Formats: sequence, structure tokens, C-alpha cells
Amino acid sequence: MAELTRKANTAARKRRNARQLSFQTAVTAVTLIFVLLAFIPIFLMLFLSLKSQAQFYSNIWAIPNPPQWQNYNAAWGSLFGNMINSVIVVTVGTAIIVVLAAMSGYVFARLEFPLKKALFLLMLALMMVPGVLTLTPSYKLIQRLGLKNTWWALWLPWASGGQVMGMYLCRTFIAGQPASLFESARIDGASEFKAFFYIAVPLAKPILATIVVMNMISLYGHFIWPLLVIESNTKQVISVAIQTYSSSTGMTDYGAMIAGFVMATVPLVVMFSFSSRLYIEGITSGAVKA
Repeated sequence: MAELTRKANTAARKRRNARQLSFQTAVTAVTLIFVLLAFIPIFLMLFLSLKSQAQFYSNIWAIPNPPQWQNYNAAWGSLFGNMINSVIVVTVGTAIIVVLAAMSGYVFARLEFPLKKALFLLMLALMMVPGVLTLTPSYKLIQRLGLKNTWWALWLPWASGGQVMGMYLCRTFIAGQPASLFESARIDGASEFKAFFYIAVPLAKPILATIVVMNMISLYGHFIWPLLVIESNTKQVISVAIQTYSSSTGMTDYGAMIAGFVMATVPLVVMFSFSSRLYIEGITSGAVKA
């Protein structure tokens, strides 16, 4: 009797393991399909960047034969300076946003002052205003301040609009930290700035990394605002310069233009590869509560 029970349990375990294996195999297959679909635009961009103008017009889906590596030489020679401009502008703009967001988030999370909740709600209300509605007044303001065709015309609007979401994230994250840490710092004689710099900032590294990645990706891809306020090509960012380059000769050089797109993605890939761990920690920090 015991032998029959043991055999039945073994058979049931095998059937359960087989079902689990089938389910895991199906999940893996579906995941691979979605991953491949997500990478199709990347593969297509690399594929098209190696085609000549004649190959584009003859058969756009044919394999590049021969591959036109000179497209990258042409894009590098014309767009490298603009890519450096983008890296500098986006880095400085992101740094300003992160500093302002961290400070304002700490203020709303740990300090008490009159109309605190009302001011916080007013700040959040700014997120409800579509950015396209502020283009004209922002442009007129930059023009009257004499900042047109300078990088300040990019940094100041980016900082004023980009810190709102960052402030909300920092406020939520810092408010979730133990209040006893900050109370102990005050008892020991630490100023608010020291409590912010030595306690809040180190604890908020994951959420600050999240804000950095989000803003760098967003600012790096801006097109309309740099097109409006930056006139000189030597100061222009890569997202606009690629379009200018494609029409500078009177006809669109698709291969070189797409090669420029490939080059433009490299800084973002490098940046994300170094900050991905902190970024993932930041976006999952509120998922589990102790």
C-alpha cells in the first residue's frame, strides 16, 4: 500500500513539474518575442544607416551591398560638435534640475512652514499644464531677457519645468525615511543643510539616479524648443542638427542622417549602462513596504 502511495505521489509530482516547465517555457517564449519586437527599431536603424542613396531608392529592404561605412564618417564630421553640445547642455540642465528637486523635495518633506500644503499642490498643478501651451510666453520671455541663441535659453526653462516631477519624487522618498535620523542630527547640532547633505542625499541616491536618467533622456530628445531659441549651428543640439544636416545640400541623405541617429543614441546608452542599477532601485523603491 505504501509503495502504491509513493508511486502515485511521484507521478503527481512529475505531472506538476511538467506543467510548471511548460508554463515557464511559454512565458520565456512570449518574453523573447516582446524583446525582439522592442529591438526592431534599433536593428532597422543600424540596417538603414549602411545603405547608400541609390540603395534607398532601388529597394529599401534589401541588404546593404556593399555597406556604406562612409555614412558614419560623414555624420561624424558634421554632427560630432553638435553631439558634444547636447552632452554639455543636457548634463548641466539635468544637474540643475536634480539639485533644485532634491532641495525642494527635502523642504516639503521635512520642514514645516505656513501654506506648505497649498504651495505643494500649486507645484503639482504645474504638471497639468501641457508644455505646448507655454511655448509662446516662454519664447517671448527669453527674447526680452536677451537670452536667445544662448544655452541659458535652454537651461532656465528646463529647470523651471523639470524640477516639479523631481520634487514630487524626492518629497515622497525623503518623507518615507525614518524621522528619527533627522531628529538625531538636529539634537547633535547639525544644521538643516547638513541634515540634507549628509543624510537625505545619501539615502535618496536611487531616486536621484531615477530623476537623472528620466531628465537626461527627456532633455536629450528635445526638438521644438532648441529649434526656436538656438539659431547658430555651432551651439545647436544634435536632435535639431541632424534635421538641418539632412537638408543642407538640398536633398536628404538618408544613410548619413540615420547614421547620425545611431551616433546620437550612444551617449544615452553609455549613461544608462552606468546608472541602470540605481535607476531600477529608484523606480522600485516604493513597491514594497516593510
